[in-house]
Amino acid sequence: MPYAADDTRKVQTAVLNGADSDRPVFLPYDHDDFDVFMRTRTREDFYCGTLLGGCGKQLTAKRYTDKKCHFAHRPPVHCRRTRTDEASADHLYIGQALGRWLVRVGQRDTDITYPDLGSGPGGAVEARFGAGRRLIRVQLSHLPVPTWEAARAQLADTHTNVQWAYGPHSGLRHGEARALGPAVRFSCRTEGGNRVVYVGAQGTDRTIEWMTLDRCRLTDEGIAVPRPTGSAAVAVFTLAPGSVAFTVTDEETAPDGPTRLLYQAHVQPNGSATIRARVSLPRSVAPPLAHGLHVLDGTPRLHPLGAPAEEAWLVRADGFTSLPTPTDSRWPDLSPAPAPTPAGEPCRDARSFTAGATRVGGEHGHLTPQEFAKLSRSQRRRYWQKVKQRSLAEQSAQAASDRPSLRSGKAFPWATPGTTKHEVVKAVRGALLSAARRQVCVGWHTLAEAAGLKPDDLSDLARTSILVAVDQAAGPEGVLLSSLVVSSGSAPVPYFNEILGRLGRPSGLRPIELGQARKTEQARVFAAYAQPPDDGTA
Repeated sequence: MPYAADDTRKVQTAVLNGADSDRPVFLPYDHDDFDVFMRTRTREDFYCGTLLGGCGKQLTAKRYTDKKCHFAHRPPVHCRRTRTDEASADHLYIGQALGRWLVRVGQRDTDITYPDLGSGPGGAVEARFGAGRRLIRVQLSHLPVPTWEAARAQLADTHTNVQWAYGPHSGLRHGEARALGPAVRFSCRTEGGNRVVYVGAQGTDRTIEWMTLDRCRLTDEGIAVPRPTGSAAVAVFTLAPGSVAFTVTDEETAPDGPTRLLYQAHVQPNGSATIRARVSLPRSVAPPLAHGLHVLDGTPRLHPLGAPAEEAWLVRADGFTSLPTPTDSRWPDLSPAPAPTPAGEPCRDARSFTAGATRVGGEHGHLTPQEFAKLSRSQRRRYWQKVKQRSLAEQSAQAASDRPSLRSGKAFPWATPGTTKHEVVKAVRGALLSAARRQVCVGWHTLAEAAGLKPDDLSDLARTSILVAVDQAAGPEGVLLSSLVVSSGSAPVPYFNEILGRLGRPSGLRPIELGQARKTEQARVFAAYAQPPDDGTA
């Protein structure tokens, strides 16, 4: 049935140059990446392409600071497109990559098509070359065995050579790798605001080393993926979209390259047991809260860490979505930490997870998780719009107060006999320098322990004073160690803006500007204290 004219689905992919184009684009989630994406484009360039299963109408790129940027239909909307996520144009990205690669290896006469296997384009990519007599077929959707055998026979009758390759969720026909050698597999990942195509060879041991097509050769059999060099290939498993949830177990983070961060977590794929793992997310993504249940976006990749450790797995993803409830029947073994209760405020019952929201139907109140689960999709959308409105109002009221959210504790712990401010500042600075060299952020539980204190001994006023003293010696151009301090759930500390002001740095910033300033300072700290690699030289 057609969608309503006020369609607000988050469409992440489109095509350029017209409704029937095969040139895909992926709209980055983050507003900063959005600005880079739009530098060479106009808002008239995007279409809900027919090769995406779309209506062919124009789309508008929407920029947001409080939610994911996305494409939106222009009303009236009558679109029956079923897939709109970041992976929904992967067949076009694979087709484009195959076409460029075939030209590079000397095949000038190529034809890329996207056959409809019954549910619209996207189930397969076919690249014909050599006067149309050779074919590379990338199977992306799952096929029943009789259908697969019939398609294989039909294509073999009409081409001199057919190579079958497989996408991440197509399955691999029983005995294929054993009978014909390693099977070629395709996968796409989001990198730098774009979808990048990778290819790998899967043998009987199911291990895959992913690489880009430019490392492959074209032989009489088709795509030849080079064998891994040096150590054995590392198995990388792609997981189904929307199937993996996690909870954060530690507020400290560690870098995973220049653009990503690692979080300690409990992870549970749908239908599997819970494992301890490290979750790798882009630095541009807001940190996951420790008291939330989160679902990984896109197509997560599961990597073994190789060495025996408490966390034996690494899960890489491009973002996450927080669920409105702390539990979900699809992931029964995951239970996040209780939400922190501000000092002086009584604990609320389970109905308060949407405190202050307007009940769908017009009355003010709260919904239990069970009540929320009964709502339709449109009712849930309207309900959370009310939640967001109330949250924004509360944030505005808090920002207008003289000193928001002061943590209870001693005003200044050095007022206690035997404790001096100099000693506390020295200890905290030492702990922050250690964190900078390890390239991680830290919380006050670590800093307080270094100073021989308990976190509850430190009010926000005392914490601000300590961090200002730590960074005063850096001068107006020095790096700010205070940018490494995070609160519960790896969220920014609420008084970073005040620290900037007291150090004579630009302050009074908007939330988006303050977040960017903090990221910039963290990057400067990590760069200043990065340890040179040990290359074994004297």
